[in-house]
Amino acid sequence: DCRRRRREVEDDGSKAADLAVHPGQEGYLDMQDFRRALNGLPADQREALILVGAAGFSYEEAAKISNCAVGTIKSRVNRARAKLTEMLNVSASSDFGPDAATEAIVARAGGSSLRQS
Repeated sequence: DCRRRRREVEDDGSKAADLAVHPGQEGYLDMQDFRRALNGLPADQREALILVGAAGFSYEEAAKISNCAVGTIKSRVNRARAKLTEMLNVSASSDFGPDAATEAIVARAGGSSLRQS
């Protein structure tokens, strides 16, 4: 019990504050661009993309929710993704994922990369 108490270190929160990073202006602007592009999609494509891409429903579940065929949902999701890619000027999968600041924090903490290869 005595050893355990000696190893415990009190922290006033300053270490945690050093690790916290406020979102940068670039991330905020990227999110604004994404919202604008998402809202620019036709309603049926936006709904399909949100159901499958964000809410995690399967194509079959999304088709039931939208009251349409599975093939229709797949088509809408594909068109929505293509349109978003065009609207956001995305050219490669490396354009997605965590930003450099997030990667640096993870690396400093001894974690592996968050980017998927």
